[in-house]
Amino acid sequence: MHIPGRPPSLPLGFRLIPRRFWLALGAASLVACGAVNAQPSVAPSAAQPAAQPAVQPADSAATPRAWQTPAVRQQAQAFLQRWRSGALAALDDAALLATFRDLPPEVLATAVEAGTRQHEGFEIWMQRQERIDGSWNERPFLNHIKFRQQPRQVYMAWLPGGPKAGQEILYDARRRPDALYGHLGGAFNVMSIWTPLDGRLARQNSNHTVLDLSPRFVADVVSSEWQRYRSEGRSPRADHIEVTQVAGQRTVALTWSPGAGPPAHYAARTRICLNLRQPWVLQAEAWDAAGEIQERILFEKVVPTVFTDADFDPEHPSYRF
Repeated sequence: MHIPGRPPSLPLGFRLIPRRFWLALGAASLVACGAVNAQPSVAPSAAQPAAQPAVQPADSAATPRAWQTPAVRQQAQAFLQRWRSGALAALDDAALLATFRDLPPEVLATAVEAGTRQHEGFEIWMQRQERIDGSWNERPFLNHIKFRQQPRQVYMAWLPGGPKAGQEILYDARRRPDALYGHLGGAFNVMSIWTPLDGRLARQNSNHTVLDLSPRFVADVVSSEWQRYRSEGRSPRADHIEVTQVAGQRTVALTWSPGAGPPAHYAARTRICLNLRQPWVLQAEAWDAAGEIQERILFEKVVPTVFTDADFDPEHPSYRF
């Protein structure tokens, strides 16, 4: 899978139109999307002085929650060892169900969290469907993402075959912790600009910021939900566990149905499908109290990767900023 190239050449009649027209048209489109920021549209190149690094949230692996006792963390590491070795995938359906039904929920939450935090970076290919402004996108977004935890950096591209193909964004907390640098796809790729991290343009693409679109975010959701159940005096065990198939892969699906959505819980019903080959989530889904699906995120491929700053430089030869 590769990053999409530039759009094909325009017909002669279009090429005769002055370039300033296309620049104006592209800028107008971005303004209409609420993207244009008061800052100049200067690429965050390595030659520019970097801003001071933003303060990053504490890593829960380094600062465990109160319920993540030494005994819980020890059990989670033993479970992770089985997971990474392929022992879970080798179990038949009955044994797999029994394993997850017997597993203490705090051990599961800690194992899922630890599985994503053993790597500093991921290269991700995902299919993403969300209900944005009340509208469900039947045609999934196809995204290629490079995610680096420290320093916090993200590259994201919209791939051919999905909506908004050709669009790209970059995030670098050291330069602009409050903004993204990006461009539209297709014929409107005439300029790259800065746009607020949680601005209108970003929200037209997702209910999440780019910082949420990795297996780590899903792991954090699982741990946070466990904490909410615990504070309510309820059992955090999954309401339903099954072995099923997702995208041609055998998976264990766990469903929690607290009944209430935000802000009390992440969603009225949440289902995570675990990747039995790698210690993180394969797919995450959420529904509201009326039973209407709100999001479905499929991590088609996740590769632990060591990145360099060049991977988040707009001058990268594979990018089209």
